[in-house]
Amino acid sequence: MTSMQNKVTVMGTTSWGITLACLLANKNIPVDIWTRTEIEAQSIQNDREDKKHLPGITLPKSITINHDLESCIKNSKYILLAVPSHSFRDNMINLINYLNDNQVIISATKGIEIKTNKRMSEVAAEYISYKQNNTFSVLSGPNLAKEIANGLPASSVIASLSSETAQDIQNMLTTKTFRVYRSSDVTGVELCGSLKNIIAIGAGIVDGLNLGNNAKSALVTRGLAEIKRFAMAYNAQETTFYGLAGIGDLMTTISSDYSRNRYVGEQLAMGNNIDSITNNMTNVAEGINTTKAIYSISQSKNIEMPITSMVYQIIFENLSPMDAFSVLMDRELTTE
Repeated sequence: MTSMQNKVTVMGTTSWGITLACLLANKNIPVDIWTRTEIEAQSIQNDREDKKHLPGITLPKSITINHDLESCIKNSKYILLAVPSHSFRDNMINLINYLNDNQVIISATKGIEIKTNKRMSEVAAEYISYKQNNTFSVLSGPNLAKEIANGLPASSVIASLSSETAQDIQNMLTTKTFRVYRSSDVTGVELCGSLKNIIAIGAGIVDGLNLGNNAKSALVTRGLAEIKRFAMAYNAQETTFYGLAGIGDLMTTISSDYSRNRYVGEQLAMGNNIDSITNNMTNVAEGINTTKAIYSISQSKNIEMPITSMVYQIIFENLSPMDAFSVLMDRELTTE
């Protein structure tokens, strides 16, 4: 393939989108970053930095910042969406008129669409061809953008129904400090990446209440069981839960000071309401909407999700965090 055939358009001036664009550009892969507004494009182009989402990281000179979506898409082999879940559909609608069957869509979005309770692959499937659906790929794992942008080592998973596509993207994204593994479990990888954010909010609540390491370990362990229970209902592969997309991503999200969802949990434990918390955040904490969606699904499908239920009641029904943990501890005794 020529370099133009390997060109990537990154949709999403999020910290993760900018990080992935830099990673690719540093491998001499042509990259366009598409922005929603011309003003944003000019600002990032002139500063060579996204001061809002990833301050302190200089963009390689080879990256083009472009507001013209058609010119970005038409010469790109890969379209990488690193956008919040609530805007994923709008971005699909924007790009669909410019896509052809040979282009590959990569989702780096971790979340559930709140209006429909659909995963990003399900949203994309409404707009793309059979061939594009087969090559649709999901990137997920323990990937804190700021660490990767600063050159710290990390690993991730690329999941696709097409093994050839997964291998191509694996080779494209892997660097000396970013190692990518392949998977065929698109559903499992997506659900792990989404549901771990709910557990991270719960872990943040534990931290904010100073309940100790034992309580946090118990919540995270039972949280993984909850993720597995839900995803297995959608025929996910069991091995996914014990890999990078599962326990790997979960451990990073519940422990890092960079974790937005853990931060939300801490703030809730301190008595702040969800609106005041989100109003003070630059980036989206996907776990909030995901909690609402997964709670709704679990209720309709009768899937036992006590931690998700607890987080939902704290966020959306103003249940006291300490009262919520008392409810968890008072549940009927059972086997592990």
